Amino acid sequence: MFTCKLELPGAKILKTLSYLDNFSLLTIPHRQRHYSNLTEDDHFKAKYVIAINESESTNQLPPLKTRHHDRETDSKGCFVSGWIGLLDYPGSDSQTSFRRYNSSLLIDPDSDYCIIQSPEPITDSTVASYLETLKHCMTATQTTPSPRTWMPEQTPEQYTDSFAKVREYLLSGDCYQINLATPFFCKDDLRDCNPSELLETFDAPHGCIIKDSERTIISVSPERLLKISPKTSKTSASPTFQLETRPIKGTAPRHINSTEDARLASELRTSPKNQAENLMIVDLLRNDLSIHATPGSVRVPELFTLESHSNVHHLVSTITATLKADTPATKAIEAVFPGGSITGAPKKRAMEIISELEPRERGAYCGSAGYIDDSGSCDFNILIRTIEAKEEGATCWGGGGLVIDSNADDEYQEILNKVTKILDTPL
Repeated sequence: MFTCKLELPGAKILKTLSYLDNFSLLTIPHRQRHYSNLTEDDHFKAKYVIAINESESTNQLPPLKTRHHDRETDSKGCFVSGWIGLLDYPGSDSQTSFRRYNSSLLIDPDSDYCIIQSPEPITDSTVASYLETLKHCMTATQTTPSPRTWMPEQTPEQYTDSFAKVREYLLSGDCYQINLATPFFCKDDLRDCNPSELLETFDAPHGCIIKDSERTIISVSPERLLKISPKTSKTSASPTFQLETRPIKGTAPRHINSTEDARLASELRTSPKNQAENLMIVDLLRNDLSIHATPGSVRVPELFTLESHSNVHHLVSTITATLKADTPATKAIEAVFPGGSITGAPKKRAMEIISELEPRERGAYCGSAGYIDDSGSCDFNILIRTIEAKEEGATCWGGGGLVIDSNADDEYQEILNKVTKILDTPL
């Protein structure tokens, strides 16, 4: 892999990106942030990958192609070059949109420089293009993030009515878990807002910003839909592909008091109800992965792991598998999309009930954003904790999985626990 330093401050780039008409930003998961293979400066820890110079676009899910996979030069499995885009949650107006980038930029907000990375030699014209684009937006008049007014599209009573109908479906045996969500709306045009404070506040492992001429998607998602990683073999010239999905099911609020916070986390970790919800989705995803997996390769290496984020605690499980030989990797993406944790089980019937009861189509919410890298790896999130901004306004949804012993007031409070901090953050 080839790299080139740009003497531009990471923090200012992050705050002024909104002045670009089109770009893609991906958050780098915490354990992958130390890019020791890229720089001699030990302090540089890339938090974001930014792609700004697209070479082509498509409205289909691009194929995953494999070039030589070199462990010494691979950027820790993160995006370097290839496709970045998103899939809306299925609906009549759903979109698929991907853009190809031949290079990308690593950003550390605490550093006074950033790094261009590419699998091919970086030309002077490429460097000049980055400098021209970034300096143009950095010299624009900066806007200060400001508080926004968000209103629920459903009253608590309307949500409770939908909850009661979900309960009827559960009692009748249609499903054993349904993820019911509700939207919050802001009348402001937030397509060009400054989301740097939101990104830094949440520091989400699967956050992203994807902006085009029609809308801006701002996500602080903690959840992975699917990661696909090529694994080289000494006995085969062709790599095998490892699949990994990490569904979230089970939520508790954070507390400012550390003792109370620890108590809430402990109660979540040992909660039979939340463990049962999580296990339902683990079983669903074991089945989804097995469709295109090598027989006997599906594993659950982590079950009910506690993860703590800035606003909530979560229970997270990990399911892995090996992709069948000669099976396109995109088949695995199609098999798990949309994620079981944000639909329910059985998935098909749960999605029908969601379509019937929710007040509007989800759009980007509960869809997926991610990348297909030229190295043969890809990583897609689930678009929860997400703002979809358009000219007419912005939408942010909150939801949760409902089972037979769920309580309407508790579930609505869980929605508020998930989204209130997002809605209160200035943009």
